[in-house]
Amino acid sequence: MSDAQSLGQRIINHNSRKGGVSALMRSIFMGLTAVFLASCASLVDDARDMSPSGTAFQQALYKHYLDLAVSRGTGFSSGDSADFYAERAILAGNGGDVTPLQPTGAGAANEDLQKARDRLMSAFVRGAKEIAPDMAARAQAAYDCWAHELSLGAPAAQLYQCRARFLTQMGRLEVDLAPEPEPVVALPDAAEFVVYFGFDEWFLSAEALEVLSTAIDSARAGGHSKIIAAGHTDTSGSSYYNDGLSVRRAEVVKLTLVEMGALADAVEVVGYGESRLAVQTGDGVREPLNRRTVVTLVP
Repeated sequence: MSDAQSLGQRIINHNSRKGGVSALMRSIFMGLTAVFLASCASLVDDARDMSPSGTAFQQALYKHYLDLAVSRGTGFSSGDSADFYAERAILAGNGGDVTPLQPTGAGAANEDLQKARDRLMSAFVRGAKEIAPDMAARAQAAYDCWAHELSLGAPAAQLYQCRARFLTQMGRLEVDLAPEPEPVVALPDAAEFVVYFGFDEWFLSAEALEVLSTAIDSARAGGHSKIIAAGHTDTSGSSYYNDGLSVRRAEVVKLTLVEMGALADAVEVVGYGESRLAVQTGDGVREPLNRRTVVTLVP
């Protein structure tokens, strides 16, 4: 119950003990409740009623913040989160600059978050807002979702959704920003290894472990300084769910490579969901060759 509702109820309870509640007291209580309820809805409604202006990036940012505000209308810390995203939607929709949140606190979770913010800001410096405004806005909204809800102590499953969404959008964004390779440049020492997964699974089979063992041996022998673990799915299930599933597949590969001796900072996780199929299929197709993580050893 809100402070306003509590105050009104205490007034009513006090008067009830004296023999009844006056019409005036009932009126005060109902008025306080109405004010409280109006304040809960106003920010999200104001954001929803806007006609956004500004750059293509700002308008896309408005849309994706608004989507978050509406989706957080119920559940964990619903008021705080809905208002937070609505405020950012309004700022972006008015053509304002919305800066990604700075991590607060210490610990591994905030270190991971800081690295994510650095990746996002690097993409902005490289022209992401102009080259791919919608994807850049999706990445920022997902990052702020992760940062804001981490600061609120949101449930792990909710944080994972925000983080997975950021990683998938960020991976795609970085691919779009990568310069075209020079035809005269060759990377003879680069190598790829692929592990496959069962339907809707992200644990590694004995065969997959053998592939990763070969990959880590090759990395040691070749002196590779970076490893990219890129997760993929088939087209069965929703694209939103598959984004998260692809990140899980990439992360279990990273965890295993680290256990085998790779440096954690040297392994980058990317999730592509169902956007980069090895075998082209229609929607809703369970194709085993698309359920994979590709491990690339970078010289």
